[in-house]
Amino acid sequence: MSGLNETTAGVQAVDISSSSNLVPEALSNFLAGLTSNGFLSLGLFLLLLALGVALHRLNMEKTYRMVAATSKTEENSKAESNTSGGEVSRDELREEMFTRQGSNFNAAAVAAWLLLFVAFAYFYFLTKDVFVQHNYFQLVPALASGPLGFATFGLGVLLLSFAVAAFIPKEVYGYYEISRKMKVAIMLTVPLLAISIILSVQQATIFPQVELGPRLVAFLALFASELALLWPIYTETLGGMR
Repeated sequence: MSGLNETTAGVQAVDISSSSNLVPEALSNFLAGLTSNGFLSLGLFLLLLALGVALHRLNMEKTYRMVAATSKTEENSKAESNTSGGEVSRDELREEMFTRQGSNFNAAAVAAWLLLFVAFAYFYFLTKDVFVQHNYFQLVPALASGPLGFATFGLGVLLLSFAVAAFIPKEVYGYYEISRKMKVAIMLTVPLLAISIILSVQQATIFPQVELGPRLVAFLALFASELALLWPIYTETLGGMR
C-alpha cells in the first residue's frame, strides 16, 4: 500500500507541475505527498483539533487563576474591614465571561462544524485512494455502491457529529472576543466545506482515476476551514503570550 501511495504521489506531483507553471516543483511535491499520505495529513488534522481543545482549556484555566487571585486579594481586604466576601467559583466565572455572539452567527457556526466533520469523513474515508484498505467502499461495499450510498454515509456522519457540533459554538465562541471579520471568515467556511464535500464525492465516483486538482482543492478547503474555526482560540493564546 505504501508503494501505491508513493507512486500516486509521484504522478500527482507531475500533474501539478504540468498543469500550472505558477506552482514551484518543491511545493507541488510537498502537496502531492501530503494529500497522498493519509496518515500524515490525518495526523495533522487531528493535531490542529487537539491543540485547539488544549489551548481553550488553557485559556479558561489561566483566566480562572487570574480572577481567583484577584478575588482572594479582595477577600483579604474585605476581611480586614469586617465585610463579607467569597471566592469566585468556576461556574460563576464561566457565566460572567460568556458573551452572546448572535443567533445568525451561532447557527452558521453549528453548520460549519457539522460540515467540517462531514468533509473530514468524505475526504479520508470516501475517497478510496487516501486509505486504500480502510474506507467506506471496503467496509460496506453493498451499501456504498447503492443509489443512496453517499447520502447514507453523510447522514450517518451528521448524526454522529451533531451533538458535538451543536455544543462547540456555545461552549467555545461565547468566551472569546470575535471581530466582525473573524465572524465572516467562520461563516464563509460553510460554502468552502460544501465545495470540499462535493469534490470528495466527485473523486470517489471516478476512482481509480485520480484528478489531483479537485482533490487538492478539497484538501485545502478542509484544512483552511478547520484553521478558521479554531482561529479565535489561537489568537487568544497568542495574545496572552505577548
